[in-house]
Parts: sequence; C-alpha cells; structure tokens
Amino acid sequence: MESGVNRRRFLTGAAAGGFALAGAAVLMRRRLRSRLSSWTRSPEFTATPPLVPHDPASERRTLHVARGGSPAANVDAVLDKLGGLSKVVGADDVVIVKVSAQWWNQGMTNVAAARRVIESILAVPGFRGEVVVFENTHFRLADGSGLSRAWTHPSDRNVDVPGWTRLGDLVPHFQSATFANKVSFVGLVDAAPSALSNDHWHDPSHAHGVYGGDGRGPIAEGDPRDGYRWDFAREFRLRRSRVDEAKTPLTWPRFTSGQSGLVVDFRDGVLRREGGRLVDAQRKLTWINLVTANEHASTGFTGAVKSPMGIVDMSAGRMGNDPRVVDHQSVHHFGAPDAMWRMAGPLAHFARNVRRPDLILAVAEWVGTVPAGAKWDDETQDLRVAAESAHQLRTVVAGTDPVAIDAWCVRNLLMPLRGARATDHDLDNPDSKVCRFLRYYRQVLGTGTLDESLVTVL
Repeated sequence: MESGVNRRRFLTGAAAGGFALAGAAVLMRRRLRSRLSSWTRSPEFTATPPLVPHDPASERRTLHVARGGSPAANVDAVLDKLGGLSKVVGADDVVIVKVSAQWWNQGMTNVAAARRVIESILAVPGFRGEVVVFENTHFRLADGSGLSRAWTHPSDRNVDVPGWTRLGDLVPHFQSATFANKVSFVGLVDAAPSALSNDHWHDPSHAHGVYGGDGRGPIAEGDPRDGYRWDFAREFRLRRSRVDEAKTPLTWPRFTSGQSGLVVDFRDGVLRREGGRLVDAQRKLTWINLVTANEHASTGFTGAVKSPMGIVDMSAGRMGNDPRVVDHQSVHHFGAPDAMWRMAGPLAHFARNVRRPDLILAVAEWVGTVPAGAKWDDETQDLRVAAESAHQLRTVVAGTDPVAIDAWCVRNLLMPLRGARATDHDLDNPDSKVCRFLRYYRQVLGTGTLDESLVTVL
C-alpha cells in the first residue's frame, strides 16, 4: 500500500515538474524569439510608406463642411448640403450610429450633435426602421454593462444640451414614448479578459468602468449569441523581422437591438433569431459614424480612420489573456513599440473585409491638442479631457472617405493651432506620424484621397 502511494506521489511530482519545465521552456523560447526579432528588425517595418498614386477618375471626393454654428446647427447645415439623410437612410433601414465614448470632454462625441443626428434619422420621410446607438469603450460597469466611460462620466465640454451633463443623457431621452420605441443603445464588451483590467486610465476609483472583456471568449462558428467573432483565417499580417511578423485576428461584433430584438452582425448585416439559429432578416443595415478630431500620440490624429478602434475587440491580442492570441497584437498595439502608426493596416483590413460607414460626420466642436509651451505631464494629464488642451472650433465635416475627412481636419483644424506636438500631425512632412498613418491605410485599403486637388469642399 505504502509503495503504491509513494509511486503515485512520485508520478504526480514528476508530472508537475514536467509541466513546470515545459512552461519554462516555452517562456525561454519566447524571450529568445523576442530578442532575435529586435536584433533582426526589418527596416521596412518602420519606414515611411510610399504615397500610392491617386486615380483622378475614381478618387475625386466631396466633403460637406459647416463652421461657426452650434453643434446642432452645423449638423443641420452639412445634412442640408448632402441633400438630406434620405440620401443615405431608407425607410425600413436598421441604422447603427457609432459614437465616441471612451473619453469625456473633447474626447467624446458632442452630445447635442449626436442628438440632432438621431432626430434627423427619425425625421426621414416615412421612416419605419430603427436606430441603434453603440460603442465599445473597452470598459464595463460593475453590473456588466458596456455603457461606461463617457456614458456615465460628467463632461465640462461637448454636451451643449440644457440640463444634460453626459453622453448617457441620450438614453432616457430617446427611450421615452415620444420616440415610439425606435431607438436603443448598446455598449459592446470585449470577448476575453485582459491584463489591463486594473488600469485606471484617468478614472482612479473605476467609478466609470473597469477595463476587460466579459470572459466568455469569442463566438464559435454557428453560435447565435451576441459578442465578438475572431477570424484567424483572415488575420492581418506584416513581416516585422527575420523571425517573426506582427499579426492580429480580424474581429467584429454582434449585438441585439433592445427594441425590436433584431440582431446586428457587423459583417453579415441584420439577422433575426429563429429556432435557435440566425437567419437573414431582409433589412438593410446603414452605418453612420460620428467621430472626434483630436491629436493622437501614436497616429498623429484620431478621427475617421481610427474610429473603428471602438468597434474591434481590444482583447484579441497583446494584453488579452486568451491563449489563442498570445502571439498576436490587438489592433490597438499593432506595430508597437516603434511603428504604432502601422495600426492603420488592420483598420483598413477591417474596412475591406467587414464594413465601411455609409456616412461619416467628424464633429469638431472641441478639438484636443497639447498647446505650445504648456507644462504637460502625460502621466496625470490627457489631451482628450484636460481643459488646457481643449480648443473650440465649431466645425462639422461630412463625407464618405475617411482619409479625405481626416486630411481636411488635420490641415484646417489641427495644423493652424501649432501645438506642442505639431510635428506629429504635419501633413507637409511625409515622415510625420499622421502622414505615415494615412498613407499606410490608403495603401492597404487601396483607396482614400490625400490629394487636396481631388477634394471639393461644399
């Protein structure tokens, strides 16, 4: 009996030791590969992308711009120039409206502008469809809700509706009987847990959200639940060194309307649940994207091109704890640490393989940029929320080409401010972060107008 017990103890100990040795070997291999990668880094990985020649026959663009009015008045003006939202929205459409809500103040979508856009959709002649307002802030509240961050955090700027203080004030307003149950709100939640879960991101008490997914992991093929799809067969890859490449899976969300129960799959469109499966609902999905216009430390600018960061799953790669993505980067960390602007690649890949907006409105009521000569501490200050970095420019830009919109906003809004980081968003310098970012997006997508001579502004 005793010899049997000792044998089991020996085998158990040997197995545990074997697992420990295997784990140590894997860790050593990863460290060695990381060192080899840094020693053999491809110079092309950090090089400025070429400016792909424009095709005047297919890349002429029209932008609709309104300046100087209130946020709602500027929205009305650009939609009038467009010919009305009926040019974009059909009577039976399911219209999804993406807002920016990860930050507050100048880092979020202006609330008055968002309200006017929703009202304008509902006012489309004969409109019988519905509106779903959504965003992935990559944070969640204690009750699991993804309507966190700017939805709940009070803002000193960018509200502009009397009596309102936050983006979340849209929710009770549009869910009242006045709007006949046509508007719902969805806060997306990443699929997997993350090593960033304790990061306060300028919310030390976590009063407005805790970073991290819901832990259920990505949606399996054929599973009808809401969540995120991770597609490794169509992941985006770029050679980084002689021994490795940067790669991120293609991800997109699926969520359910709180009003009709219809299902929005970002790639597959509008679906309905029937007998435990999803079937085509025969409804058109229209996407209106409301974006900010702020300086960004990694890409030079965060606007229309970068906005889908609030759609993709940030836990699907570096910082995510799911073993399937241990050797991947999320879109947010693609190119890190020496070519963060390379994240334009997987964003363009998303646009090619999942979906592009039917209409983009860059709402630049307030623009965030670090002012020249400012005493600035990145550890305690954030240009998306700090008063010192806020500049009121009273502008709305509408169009369909994110590259053309961003280039116009950078040249006409950010560059004239001549901030402390002006070299990052200098469109006249091909090696600036914003030029590299927009050039690479255009290169991967295969289109996008950077040539001013091809853009008509109305």
